[in-house]
Amino acid sequence: MNTIFDKPLIGYRFVEIQYGDTLQSIAARELQDATRWPELISFNDLRPPYIAAVASAGVLRYGDQILIPAPTPVISTTSDPERVFEADIALTKGKLIAVDGDFAVVAGRPNLHQALRHRVETERGELLFHPEYGSFVRRLIGAVNGPTSSLLAAQYAKSAVLMDPRVATVTQATAEVSGDTIRVSIELQPVAGRPFQLTAAP
Repeated sequence: MNTIFDKPLIGYRFVEIQYGDTLQSIAARELQDATRWPELISFNDLRPPYIAAVASAGVLRYGDQILIPAPTPVISTTSDPERVFEADIALTKGKLIAVDGDFAVVAGRPNLHQALRHRVETERGELLFHPEYGSFVRRLIGAVNGPTSSLLAAQYAKSAVLMDPRVATVTQATAEVSGDTIRVSIELQPVAGRPFQLTAAP
């Protein structure tokens, strides 16, 4: 006998959990049926209390993204990469850029590249409302140079990149640590499209 927990996830999208949300309210708002909340448990591998102010294994926080089942498959990069990898405000050296009186936007694979670079270069815990965002790479700045520091930097960067749901796997991660300079190189496979390489210098 098949249950909702056996159903394959044909398509999906992500939505942000709002303060005060419950799985029932999310199911009502996003799926138009509050009784479908058990599907959210299955698709997101959740455990009680499911949503809380502090995240833990299998528990999401307010402001996190939750995966919502969709009736259609994920759009492939060959048809519309902007929708697969989404869009965001473009930042150049941490600054907003104005174009024709509005903020510049980056979409598709360039947006994923920008988002992953920012994730690696941001100190984990630096963002007050997103303490799990970022990496520990910057903690190695000024550390004794050597293979241990390089291995740690590569693993910290790899772990941070894998936190992004648009990344399927990381095939290789290397780092060079030299005094107050760290350079990270990561080869990854996104959820759709061809692999690409990311470089970051926290």
